[in-house]
Amino acid sequence: MKKVSIIGLGIGNLSYIHNKAIETIKSCDCLIGAKRMLKDFMELNKQTYESSNAESICNYIAQGDYKSYGILVSGDSGFYSLSKKITEILGTYKDIRLENIPAISSLQYFSSKLNIPWDDIKYVSAHGRNLNIISNVIFNKKTFILTSGDFGPGSICEILTSKGLGHLKVSVGEKLSYDDERIVEGEAHAIAEMTFDGLAVMIVHNDDYISADEAYRSIKDEEFVTGKAPMTKSEVRTVSIGKLNLKSDYTVYDIGAGTGSVSVETALKLNNGTLYAVERDDDTAYLIEKNIEKFRMYNVEVIRGTAPEAIENLPKPDACFIGGSSGNMDEIINTVLQKNPYVNVVINTITLQSLNEAISCMEKYRFNDVEIVSITAAKSKKMGRYDLMMGQNPIYIISGKGSGVL
Repeated sequence: MKKVSIIGLGIGNLSYIHNKAIETIKSCDCLIGAKRMLKDFMELNKQTYESSNAESICNYIAQGDYKSYGILVSGDSGFYSLSKKITEILGTYKDIRLENIPAISSLQYFSSKLNIPWDDIKYVSAHGRNLNIISNVIFNKKTFILTSGDFGPGSICEILTSKGLGHLKVSVGEKLSYDDERIVEGEAHAIAEMTFDGLAVMIVHNDDYISADEAYRSIKDEEFVTGKAPMTKSEVRTVSIGKLNLKSDYTVYDIGAGTGSVSVETALKLNNGTLYAVERDDDTAYLIEKNIEKFRMYNVEVIRGTAPEAIENLPKPDACFIGGSSGNMDEIINTVLQKNPYVNVVINTITLQSLNEAISCMEKYRFNDVEIVSITAAKSKKMGRYDLMMGQNPIYIISGKGSGVL
């Protein structure tokens, strides 16, 4: 039976490593890890294997003859480390016994340096991951980011500033626990102009964040900034957004976004996603921007132009709402399916001609789970001492899921 210990080395300075970790390192026959971690224990004269690749490490252990191995990982072994992947692989071997030895993480250390609790912090990593900075920041009071060399504090703050969040307070910790440790605090727009070492973490503070209660509420029509462009009414929005079958990390298109009512209310459900509001009319696109600002929905990006040309360079969508096609419905659906053959599509129409076109497209492109719903809503209106029901125009809602066949 081989014993494999995944040992967290903590924040960096060896004085923060606890006795259990030191004792385990000394008792191992072979130490494994990155060069910068192994060099701190060279005086122990252990057999070493230099690697930061989980598959390579697991193959080495599986084929090796040593009785005990110590895998050295930075920070806490359970916080964005190799431990997860290694445990998944080695956990399938009956002749290997695994143990994880925790340590002080960068989140814990940095929070203590700032004298703030960390039990209410949203934490994310930029290491080898697609990170949606904006959604994480607008939906959380405090967001801890484990930055990378390619995506450091400066780059992240540039994104925040470009989205109208340059006023947010940001705390950056560089080379934490070392003699040349540096902690900088300031507004995002100022941090964007600074340079930092690759070993940096940051916390974005947003006291005006969107709470979970806000995210699930229904927005009244009169709350939106409106102009001459028609707006999708509340009752129709509710059904249409429901038909999109959203997940929190979806990328969504709103084509023919109008005033942005569907965009904003959809984006409220995307606490780790992004919505692209496509609108050809400049004056109407301006209304979308005003509603983004009013509702703090900075995970909505306004795309000025006519689809399908305007969506050609956008990331592939998980869902697409079409509120207006400018006569290009077939071309739009074709383009969306080329990006994601399994996309969820919802189309709203008023005229029978557009309804027929939508149905034809669903049949032509072999959509699955096609549904057609007609909604005729009426809302009460005060007329003197009486309440009258005022009917709205009937709306057809056509929904379906791409079958993967083009």
